Amino acid sequence: MVEQSTSPKKVSMTRTTKKDARPQRRQIEENFPAIVVLLIIVLAPLIGVAFLQGKVSALSLQLDKAQNTLQLEEEKLDQLTYQLKELQSLQRIEKAALSLGLVKNDKTEIVVLTPPEPRSLSDSEAKEAGPVEIKGAAVASLFNRLLDFLYGLLGG
Repeated sequence: MVEQSTSPKKVSMTRTTKKDARPQRRQIEENFPAIVVLLIIVLAPLIGVAFLQGKVSALSLQLDKAQNTLQLEEEKLDQLTYQLKELQSLQRIEKAALSLGLVKNDKTEIVVLTPPEPRSLSDSEAKEAGPVEIKGAAVASLFNRLLDFLYGLLGG
């Protein structure tokens, strides 16, 4: 009898686990959207961090290349500056001038130019301000009359 009682219990246990599996499956199916959202919440930042680390690495490589290029260009600039100073040296310019047939001038002469003094007008040379009449021109032009009128208003 003891054996019979143990075997039905074992059978009944296996049957209950099969029955229990169905409610667990239903529970998983009901909670599936929540599980998906939870996985997205957990995995999205991890994927974002991995993407950003890749971007940072790529930008770091570009920065290193740019710094290397800058260093090379600065070295070229230093070389060109040195060459320019050599080309601008007075000894080189003097040598080039002599090779072109120019002669060295040992005699230096300084000439100072001053403007002429303004001469004063004497009473006999006094000029009258106002409209000037051109000899041989028509005397009574409208423009000359207007100028004479304006000159009279100004006190002339």
